[in-house]
Amino acid sequence: MAIFGLFDIGKSAIFASRAALDVTANNIANVNTPGFSRKEAILDIATPERTRAGFIGRGVTVSAVRRHYDKLLQSQILLQEQNLGRSNILGDVFGQVEEVFNEQQYPKFSNSFNEYVNAWHEVANSPDAIPQRSVLLQRAKGLISTVKDMERSLKDTIKYIDIRIDDTIDKINSITRDIATLNGMITKVEAGSTNEASDLRDKRDNLMNRLSELIGFRSFEDDVGRVTIVVGNKTLVETERSFALASVANFDGTIDIMAGNERFNDYITRGGLSGLLASRQEIQDKPLKDLRRLIASVVKETNLQHRQGYDLEGTTGNDFFAPLTLFARDYSDGASITSKSISDLSQLTLHEYEIRFSDSSTYSVVDITTDTTVVPPTAYISGDTIAFDGIEVVVADDAGGPQGGDRFFISPLERSIDNFGLNLSSAEEVAASANDYTLPGDNRNALAMIDTYQNNVSDIGNSFNGYYRTIVTLTGTMSSTAEDSANFEKSLLNELKMRRESVSGVNLDEEAANLIRFQKAFEAGAKLIKITDELLEVILNL
Repeated sequence: MAIFGLFDIGKSAIFASRAALDVTANNIANVNTPGFSRKEAILDIATPERTRAGFIGRGVTVSAVRRHYDKLLQSQILLQEQNLGRSNILGDVFGQVEEVFNEQQYPKFSNSFNEYVNAWHEVANSPDAIPQRSVLLQRAKGLISTVKDMERSLKDTIKYIDIRIDDTIDKINSITRDIATLNGMITKVEAGSTNEASDLRDKRDNLMNRLSELIGFRSFEDDVGRVTIVVGNKTLVETERSFALASVANFDGTIDIMAGNERFNDYITRGGLSGLLASRQEIQDKPLKDLRRLIASVVKETNLQHRQGYDLEGTTGNDFFAPLTLFARDYSDGASITSKSISDLSQLTLHEYEIRFSDSSTYSVVDITTDTTVVPPTAYISGDTIAFDGIEVVVADDAGGPQGGDRFFISPLERSIDNFGLNLSSAEEVAASANDYTLPGDNRNALAMIDTYQNNVSDIGNSFNGYYRTIVTLTGTMSSTAEDSANFEKSLLNELKMRRESVSGVNLDEEAANLIRFQKAFEAGAKLIKITDELLEVILNL
């Protein structure tokens, strides 16, 4: 090897050391960058040269920049991020619901209801006194106002969830677009090379971490480094393309997540979006419906008892609260409900029903609260009344009449709080007496009303206060369970991230040592070139 070969060896040492210093400096600069994976310059022996003395090395080269990365660990982190994303949302939403029923923060139903019942006690003590009757009406108005505020808070929580669903979908679509873009960039950078686009891959992993907080997914990488992201049986990212999700608000108050023209909800089982959909359904099915059932029962039992009494004018048969009304929802294109009414309040079960048509001439009625058939398949006659459990419904033959698959939802609960109000206009109309000939001092109907409020009610299987306590307990359990789950998932995620840091994290002490090591190597390479130059000068001066 000629003396000029020493220049090449020294130059290779300088270039390799500089590359290693660049990698080390980049590690130090990104010590606090989320998702950054430590890089390492891999030094390799340059191809040796044959000489009379044998093969002699030609210096050093940087064969690759290795990314310290554990693929299995990253997959575990993604899965745990998805679990935590769901738990965090459930904890946040159920915490808001718990506040609606938090009697310790400020008085709600229990306080208002007990004041209302106490007002009935005062009327029973002085059934002929107008002031006590007036206080009763004021306490009833206070109860009505409190319950309406509670329902409004639950509805506001659902609206808040709806806003977050739209925001989450926008974020998902934005992230999947960016991942698809990075797929293309990574493919171009790595094409024809054995080296990885390490920093681009870190960026893509960061996006996938963010995506996992929002929605559960599976991912796999193809031969050219592109990631495919799949949710259920739907692909969100494929090669350099992404496929957007959308939310659709239905007329019945439900939310559908759409992938193209297909409903996507059933595939969303993890991540924040899953938590939003689950908590929305949970609120509607449990605390909100239970509160409406409680108030519907209060109205029903109060009115049934009040109708049996006599007011100061000797009038009987009057409701104390505004009567319950039925709510109907039409899932039909060929027919509609022309009338619906409560024919017998005492027979009303406070359940919800569906009238289902198996064909144009046959219907049945299903109690969807208990999933039982209350009216077996029956011949449909246009204009006839469909009667069941104290309810009467008439279905009209609009646009060709009912068809097979048509159904109609009937509920005495849906508007029970919306329509919750007083039916009396004056204190004299309070029916405290059991007979008209014992007026004005008779208090037996007032005492019967108090018994109604304190005893168990068949529709709810508990007293009113007892049933309300079960709602409070339910919401507290929902909140605490979600909070415990979030803490557990967070602990597991932190453990996985610590393991990732041990593999991919930057250690400043180690990088400082590398700086000194590569600096000395750089200086040695430069010294080699200087010495070679001096040797060459000696040779030329011979």
